[in-house]
Amino acid sequence: MKNKRFFAGLLFAIAANVQAQDYPTRPLRLITGFLPGGVSDTIARVTGEKLGERLGQRVIIDGRPGAGGVVSMEIAAAANADGHTLYLGQPVITLSPNFRKRPGFDPLKAFAPVSLIATGPTLLAVHPSLPVNSIKELISYAKTQPGGLRFGSSGAGTTNHLSGELLRVMANIPLTHVPYRGAAVNVVAAIQGEIHISFLPLLAAIPHVKSARLKALGVTGAKRSPSMPEVPTVSESLPGYEVSAWYGIVVPAATPPAIVKRLNAELVKVLAEHDVRERLTAQGVDVQSSTIEELAELIRVDALRWAKLVKSAGLVLE
Repeated sequence: MKNKRFFAGLLFAIAANVQAQDYPTRPLRLITGFLPGGVSDTIARVTGEKLGERLGQRVIIDGRPGAGGVVSMEIAAAANADGHTLYLGQPVITLSPNFRKRPGFDPLKAFAPVSLIATGPTLLAVHPSLPVNSIKELISYAKTQPGGLRFGSSGAGTTNHLSGELLRVMANIPLTHVPYRGAAVNVVAAIQGEIHISFLPLLAAIPHVKSARLKALGVTGAKRSPSMPEVPTVSESLPGYEVSAWYGIVVPAATPPAIVKRLNAELVKVLAEHDVRERLTAQGVDVQSSTIEELAELIRVDALRWAKLVKSAGLVLE
């Protein structure tokens, strides 16, 4: 019996290695959860283009916006686990277990990590007509408004949504969340004055801040961003405040380990290319590749952090 098991395992390993050597046999699909024009789409296109060149197959970007990234996550989790479907993983994986309407599967077990791509803070921006020029002034102003202020995000349950909710709780100010289907729509709403405050990825916000269509008040990360060093962190006015996003490639959990290792090796090489790092860094993200194990640990720790935050802050995530 032991010999049979040994040979069965050996045959499986050989078959997996053969599959990995032949891989990929057709174009790959990289699923993202937000509309074109946002940071997710840009990261996917820059990374996907170079990854496709290394693999000898085109990488097609498949944007599936909806429910703050949950729609795309569900599609990716249900995809064929043959390595031809990739998912641009983000904190929706680690946040969604805390939603009131939880996905019909465990996001933390549905995917196999491949490699981290980048991390980045969110920018808190306001419409230029708002009579505030700092986080402290914004907090004071919000407390004087009977109906409070409206803040926009890229969708319920996203990191920029949590950025606003954390500000609401920590500063004890009246804020109403207005979710949009991606950063591109969110930024338009802020420019047109539909909302008072917008939490945006730096990529989406930088050109509009430079053109004075939006006013930057703070970044949500632990330190100032090299892309906008003149903008203070929110924590400089509100100690203890910090929210950052991560972006990484994951695949359906049952994807053969040999293929996952191949993808990791190629992504690490892609992210080491000067032009890739330059194109992504210029858009406000910190480029970081990782081992498979390092991304797995990041996801584990991030999930624990969000669960603790949601519970301690009394947040209800739809």
